[in-house]
Amino acid sequence: MIGPTVDRSVLGIMVDFAKSVPYHLQPGQWNEATLELVEGRLAETPCHATRSGDRVIFPEKNAPDLLRSKWLANRPYMDSSRTSVEK
Repeated sequence: MIGPTVDRSVLGIMVDFAKSVPYHLQPGQWNEATLELVEGRLAETPCHATRSGDRVIFPEKNAPDLLRSKWLANRPYMDSSRTSVEK
């Protein structure tokens, strides 16, 4: 899905990650296990590293929380005293 972004720096981070993959893999010498290894290394890569320490983002630590909060924010409200979903 393609849509507008709130923070263009995220696009830059994704491009940087894509460009770094060849440094972790030999051409034609990759499989599912090596892709998982690269994914793990990228997950440990600090994003926005020039910001103050409390604003640096590590995907493996921050992504689950960000996804969870976004998911919960988009869920319809469910009143526990009713069976139907209300907004």
